[in-house]
Amino acid sequence: MAEPVLMPQVGQDIKTARIVDWVKKENQPVKKGEVIAVVESDKAAFEVEAYTAGVLLKILHAEGQEVEVLTPIAYIGQPGEKIEDGGQKTEDGRQTTEGGQQRTQDGGQKTEAAGAGPAIQDRLAVSPSARRLAQEKGVDPATVAGTGPGGRITKEDILAAARSVPARACEEAATVKSEVPGGHSELQTSSDDTVVAFTPMRACIAQRLTRSKQTIPHFYLSMDVDMSEMVTWRRQFNERSQTKVTVTDMIVQAVVKALSQFGRMNAHVEPDRIVLKRAVNIGVAVAVDDGLIVPVVADADKKSLAQISAAVRENAEAARAGRLKPQALGGFTVTNLGMFAVDTFVPVINPPEAAILAVGAVQKKPVVVGDRIVARDLMTMVLACDHRAVDGTYAAQFLGKIKEHLENPDSLEE
Repeated sequence: MAEPVLMPQVGQDIKTARIVDWVKKENQPVKKGEVIAVVESDKAAFEVEAYTAGVLLKILHAEGQEVEVLTPIAYIGQPGEKIEDGGQKTEDGRQTTEGGQQRTQDGGQKTEAAGAGPAIQDRLAVSPSARRLAQEKGVDPATVAGTGPGGRITKEDILAAARSVPARACEEAATVKSEVPGGHSELQTSSDDTVVAFTPMRACIAQRLTRSKQTIPHFYLSMDVDMSEMVTWRRQFNERSQTKVTVTDMIVQAVVKALSQFGRMNAHVEPDRIVLKRAVNIGVAVAVDDGLIVPVVADADKKSLAQISAAVRENAEAARAGRLKPQALGGFTVTNLGMFAVDTFVPVINPPEAAILAVGAVQKKPVVVGDRIVARDLMTMVLACDHRAVDGTYAAQFLGKIKEHLENPDSLEE
């Protein structure tokens, strides 16, 4: 049977993506792993690979079209093979078999297993159209009782909930003026000013980080690390290895080691629960034109330092070229501004993650050792945490474990 090619889930909050380019055309042969299309979200472009070999039998959406994630965009099969509907489409557009299983993009079957930690939107069973309407109407789907099959929340349920909001509350909300200018009418401009509209990426960043600061109870811990041994160790490692590791690579490895003992830091936080992630996927922030992308080093706990270094470098190059491939969801993020001579900074949590680590520059500073003042290579770390998921003591111990690994670099290769 012909296999569907699904629009990949190209971001944690991305519901749709645009088809930019069909690299392969209909009836052309494709190899497994070969790039067949390029799609883009509001933040980046991604390559779509063929997960099976065959012929590109049918393209379902033209270039420029916006398509919901996890819905078919094409079919791959054998020459002359007919495209059959191998299952029914669910309301969110994904293919299901008679047993209720979802066909994943790697051709396997994914069942809705209890306790497997499904995303909140799946658990709430909200159709994409109903979710968009809820955002427009200001309705929280978690407060709505679904009347659709299996308790699924429909557009009609959202409309009914919106109508049930007292008119007086709406009027009061309309009269409240935000302390932060949110509309063009509140801004004073002159003919000398240049008004620059948000790009889609900038708008996406603004939306996500505003939501993070407004809804996540951040708390922060800072700690200095003596990187003197690390500086020497890194130089010696690079002299004997073909892979040239960076300070960021070593910090990522130290984080991975620490997460093995502090699993609560590798988590996604939802309104009523915490999902402890089994996979150790570390996001490393990368600056791109007019924005920021956080590519993920997947299964970092299964990689050596050299492999982590290669993954970080490849991700950064792909992000800056606008050719990132669809990636796993991150569980923890590292951001480093040390290369810009920044001593310290306070990061914003990348939702739905529970924490983010910010690191500054490694700088020579005077340190008291015994009765002497000596110059040491110091670096400041700042850990931002979601207080719903972790408390100060636990986070402090986690940060201390990262410091321990960085100050004892031999532990990174154990």
